[in-house]
Amino acid sequence: MKQQPMNRSPMKTSLVRCTVWLAIAWWSAILAPAAVLAAAGEDTATPAEVLRDVTIRAQRAHIGDGRVLENALIQVKDGIIVSVVENGIAPEGVNLLEVSDITPGLIDANARIDVADAIYFPGEDPRLQILRAMGLEEHFHGGDVCPCGSVCPAMTLHVADVMCLYCGWPDHDPHPHDPTDELLAGSLGGDQAAGVPAPSGVINEQSSEVVPHFEVLDAIDQGSDDFDRLLKEGVTTIYVSPDSSAVIGARGSLMKTGGPLASRYLGAGAVKGVLGSDAYRYGTRNRSPFRTVVSVYTRRPDSRMGVAWVFRKAFHDALLRAKGVTPSGADTSSPSASRVLSGVLAGEIPLRIQARTGPDIETAFRLCREFGVRFTLEDPVEAWKRIDLLSSSGVDVVFGPVFDVPSGILAGTNESRESRLHTLRDLVTSGVEVSLSAQDLRGEEGLSRQVMLAIRHGVDPAMALRLVTQNPAKLLGIDQQVGTIETGKRADLVVWSGTPFSSLSRIEKVLHEGEFSFVRGGVKK
Repeated sequence: MKQQPMNRSPMKTSLVRCTVWLAIAWWSAILAPAAVLAAAGEDTATPAEVLRDVTIRAQRAHIGDGRVLENALIQVKDGIIVSVVENGIAPEGVNLLEVSDITPGLIDANARIDVADAIYFPGEDPRLQILRAMGLEEHFHGGDVCPCGSVCPAMTLHVADVMCLYCGWPDHDPHPHDPTDELLAGSLGGDQAAGVPAPSGVINEQSSEVVPHFEVLDAIDQGSDDFDRLLKEGVTTIYVSPDSSAVIGARGSLMKTGGPLASRYLGAGAVKGVLGSDAYRYGTRNRSPFRTVVSVYTRRPDSRMGVAWVFRKAFHDALLRAKGVTPSGADTSSPSASRVLSGVLAGEIPLRIQARTGPDIETAFRLCREFGVRFTLEDPVEAWKRIDLLSSSGVDVVFGPVFDVPSGILAGTNESRESRLHTLRDLVTSGVEVSLSAQDLRGEEGLSRQVMLAIRHGVDPAMALRLVTQNPAKLLGIDQQVGTIETGKRADLVVWSGTPFSSLSRIEKVLHEGEFSFVRGGVKK
């Protein structure tokens, strides 16, 4: 993580620790009873019931490949679907579950997970509490001056009546910017979508711009409430994506949202590359050196040209090391990173590239052609500008969320300004293999709502279901296990009260391998 040097005396350090621990104890005493009362009054994900053998009769079974079977009989044994029959007759004495509509479990191929729970004092950043205890409150860059909030790493060099060239103290921020540019603003009262808190999204190791040897799994709390939120929305499998604060970031992780904690992790995913401004703006933006102060903030790139340079050099470093040559230069990646990138070059490890704008999409194709690497395109907001390129290339696309006004992670970037509501429809009709994602959005803005928006803006309902079931299953290499309701596949199923994704329907039950992971109302019947 990006840390800022600060000189503290032993006495001040002890005072800070005492202040923080007292605050945590006091706040926990207040929040804990409230949390218990809140949980008692609402639907929650429930522990999995041991029920791996069940027969389900559905008025309509939406298979996930475009077919809809009427009066379908689905038999599950040991968590596996053993038969799917239209107009089938249930044997006598079986455990029969009668439902209206059923679909495969939904799959989000680019989910952002709440990786940590941070305690924030009401209306106040905790770093301000610490600085106040140290008598350094005036050095906090936040509040009324700028809501992004930060602490200057050159704070110990501040001199009265002399402006700091790094942070602009005492007037602050010599480089004015829109507060929405800082994704951290959500923690200080900025607009925030219903979903993953912005401070929890910065999880890449940020000591370098090239860190493919790390895995996002190491930053995930597998007991996070975020899994329960996804589960209630019918999402049974997710690809957990790293954030976009590095040019070549960590590897993603394939996970289940329910079931025993020990079995949720399904394997490592692709290395994530980023072409665009996120690589030098997301988290804490990269900066130039200030006097004698050099930290992990002081690094390249600081422009799109710099991003392309770091990306290209990282792969060249890997090629050189494979030939026994030691690379050099200020942006040289680590040997550990090169070993992983060698796997990418050999086609053994998949690569994803986030590129939102039209020019960034073109840059992604140009760089990957240079190294002969296949990739999956992530979050192409302006894909409508290059439908021809995407349809002719055969590249897989993870698109979404669909939005008119950006929120959540996308609210913090100018790269979301030229979105179009018809982009997903155009991608689908042009033959591009698309998977739909809600990224960090939950609840009313989650994956089910994304399917509703896709249908509203021109995608056929049967195809819209495929975008969150069969297509992402193929992309993630798990289509032999999940993605459709077929014999031999895991019984990851979602039971609906009516037509799936209708505004009049809701999710009643969610099954993982034939076991109830969520039942609305908590009654397992």
